[in-house]
Amino acid sequence: MAKIEPEVRVRINTQVKGEPARILLELKQRGLVVSNTDAVIQGILALHERVLQRDLALARLNMVKEGRNDIDSRSLTNSR
Repeated sequence: MAKIEPEVRVRINTQVKGEPARILLELKQRGLVVSNTDAVIQGILALHERVLQRDLALARLNMVKEGRNDIDSRSLTNSR
């Protein structure tokens, strides 16, 4: 029988001020996000993607430094 994993949830209760608040309002006005929650989720996903890309670039650099030019980006992303 398959084990059912509980849904991971995080509650965020904060105020956004200054430039980030202005950006949020602009994104909502332009229809790029539909709510504050949507903006936070999209921001987290975008940041995560940037971190993964940076990690991949660092792994490639390390392999080049080690003299291994046979890196396959699929093997790096599939190993996570």
